[in-house]
Amino acid sequence: MSDPIRIGGFFSSFDTESVIAQLTAARQRVITRMDIQEATATARKASIASIQAKFAALLAKTNAVLGQNSVTGKSTSLTGEGILASASPTAPLGTFTVDVTKLASATKATGTPLTAALDAASPLNLSNFGTTPGSGSYTISTATGGLQQFTVGATTALPATLLNASNFSVAPTDGTFTITTATGGAATLTVNTATQTLQDVVNAINGTAIGVTASITNDANGRANILSITSTQGAITFGAGGDTSNFLTATNLTASTGTTTRASLNPFTKMMSLNQVIGEINASGIGVTATVTNDAYAKANILTLTSTQGAIGLGNAGDTSNFLSATNLLASPAGATRASTQAIARLNISAKMNVASFNGGSPAAGDHTFTINGTSISYNTASDSLLDVISRINASAAGVSFRYDTQTDTVKMQQVKTGSMAVTLADDGAGGNLLSKLGLLAATQTLGDNAEYKIDGGATQYAATNTVTHNGVSLTLNAITTPGTPPSVTVAQDSSSALSVVKAFVSEFNSVLAAIDQATLADGAAGKKSGPMSGDASLRQLKSSLREIITSAGVNVGGRFTTLGQIGMSFGAVGSALGTTNTLQLDETRFKDALVSDPASVQAVLSSLTLTPALAPGGTGSIAGFTGAYAGGTAGTYTITDDGLGNLSSVFTPANGGSTTTMTSKVLAGGTDTTLIPGLTLTINPVLTAGVNVVTVSATSQSVVQRIKAFGELQSGVGGVLQKRQDSYTAVVKDLAKRKDSIQAHIDAEMAILRKKFAAMEQAQARAQGVQSALTQAIARMNPSKE
Repeated sequence: MSDPIRIGGFFSSFDTESVIAQLTAARQRVITRMDIQEATATARKASIASIQAKFAALLAKTNAVLGQNSVTGKSTSLTGEGILASASPTAPLGTFTVDVTKLASATKATGTPLTAALDAASPLNLSNFGTTPGSGSYTISTATGGLQQFTVGATTALPATLLNASNFSVAPTDGTFTITTATGGAATLTVNTATQTLQDVVNAINGTAIGVTASITNDANGRANILSITSTQGAITFGAGGDTSNFLTATNLTASTGTTTRASLNPFTKMMSLNQVIGEINASGIGVTATVTNDAYAKANILTLTSTQGAIGLGNAGDTSNFLSATNLLASPAGATRASTQAIARLNISAKMNVASFNGGSPAAGDHTFTINGTSISYNTASDSLLDVISRINASAAGVSFRYDTQTDTVKMQQVKTGSMAVTLADDGAGGNLLSKLGLLAATQTLGDNAEYKIDGGATQYAATNTVTHNGVSLTLNAITTPGTPPSVTVAQDSSSALSVVKAFVSEFNSVLAAIDQATLADGAAGKKSGPMSGDASLRQLKSSLREIITSAGVNVGGRFTTLGQIGMSFGAVGSALGTTNTLQLDETRFKDALVSDPASVQAVLSSLTLTPALAPGGTGSIAGFTGAYAGGTAGTYTITDDGLGNLSSVFTPANGGSTTTMTSKVLAGGTDTTLIPGLTLTINPVLTAGVNVVTVSATSQSVVQRIKAFGELQSGVGGVLQKRQDSYTAVVKDLAKRKDSIQAHIDAEMAILRKKFAAMEQAQARAQGVQSALTQAIARMNPSKE
């Protein structure tokens, strides 16, 4: 609201704005009273919400108590080693021993080595090494022949060989390329790989008039495989938009740096082959001869060094290549002869199978399948790697695990399940040969063993797995036990877990009572401020109802106990001092004693619930009756409406105040229905009749805690009593806010009218004062003063 216009000078001493302010304050007293009412309603809503939240926490702990075996669980303790044990609630109490004489194992098989012989002629980085040798240096020495450092890397360029037959890593192509210098201009050169050598291209570059000189220089390993170009005419630029040959890229000049001197970023030739490395070793003067020899499978796969100058030393701290480890020489036994500790070549299982170096060639091309334990696995060597196929097998329902063992160069297979079951394997019979290629079809399967064990020294028992059950106790057999001193298993009542569940329930029950007490605290009680719901009779009744239910007997619960007090849950002993029995208490000793003496009865008094359906008499619909046991979890009413044409609609209204649910079904005269009410088969009359039938489900057996749950859901559930009370306070707050806005608008309008009236009075006063002044002046003129 904008600042009011002040009116001054009204009878000179009358402050009209002060009058309006006092009038406004008087009119707003009703709004002030509404503010108090709104704050009260908001506080009461928050208080009810707090109680509802406590109820929700209580219901969570209630559901834990209501579990089928919430307090009848069993615990196990072990002496000795070799087994693990866990007991079900049905396990009898006592102790027994377990002798484990054999563990169950899985059927296994190993294929044949997969990789072809070592490819000693291809560049090292394109060969079938298991670990690719990297460029750099490595060292070999002999006792009396001395030490020599060798290098592995790109080969020396072949400047006199035609380009299409040279040893470029990336083959040059026919076409043109351009070199430009800052002040010498541009030169476009032509490449013909079938007629030119590298030296021809170098000469052509040197023959240009742009001020450049090309030469083949050495790399870091001393091999001539770098193309260098220097300029006397400023910065060099490589390439132009019209170039058609890749020569500059193939020589690694395009990516080079520099200005007046630019050289291949990396050597442009292929990497050395193993044969070339062997040649350099054999040509050294240290007395060592290197040869590729056969592995245990008669494949040329081992690098052997033989010395005529005593023991061979391998490696040096300054080495920069992994050649000695990649050839499996570094860890070989010392001596005058040293050989790879295992085959060097290894299949690249990530490569597509049609290009992987399988021994004897790749598996058959095309789309194929194979079966394992009846499960079909598909593959195509052009699109799948061996790793793809292994992953597909392991993710399938074949029940086996496959893995590639780099140490032995074989695929190992193992049945997932233990026991003496063979694995069935077959290629597709349509040319597919992958399992055969892996060597698994002809492999001898080592059948798994069955577990063998004895209970209390009795007869030997057998199992296909290492997890067995004895009288409700699950046993995991981990190791063969020591004869004569078998481990023992003791089954006892798990009173600790049961106590924890019940204590949590008691704690949350007391939290609800405390929340109600806090909300309904009377004026001056214990010197504290009264609660927002002080004097609320319904909340006091809510507390009273909770106490009444918790201390009452269950309905037809069976067993020795009918009340919670009999198992140690009460508001204190009879005769307790006044004020000491406000909270629910748990006598832990009494509870444990009851649990040990009769756990089934303790469970019954806590969680027993039997819901029984009944067809209300006088129904007018087509339902004749029902059979079966009710499978729902909530009491309530099913109202089944029949249109007489076989269309049934069932509306379930829970007794706990929860939301209704609707089901529909189409039935035939004389037929049945199993969908409208869980667990029940409804029988339909021979003649369909429009009308209504009602099936009421009520608790014929109900423990005290089940009653607490039903009562709590009715009070605090969606649409429950507490939620409705909150909704009513929300409505009050909204109504008060609306009324306050209306009253304030009326006050604002009234004060605006008053301001206009006061302004008019001020204006009238001003006019009157003006007239008076004029008259005074006129009279003065008519009666001039006499000197």
